[in-house]
Amino acid sequence: MPVLLFSIALVLILVHAVVTAIQILQAPKQNWFEFVYQLAIAVAALWFLLQQL
Repeated sequence: MPVLLFSIALVLILVHAVVTAIQILQAPKQNWFEFVYQLAIAVAALWFLLQQL
């Protein structure tokens, strides 16, 4: 059960980071630091998620 909850949390973190990164790119003035930060979060979440499989 805890592994399932952790996996669900990682998927939510991954989706949120990707959506936020896309929104940053669509803004009139991009904040590249925030964009790279969101990508790093997405990569870390994906890494942990793939480690569980």
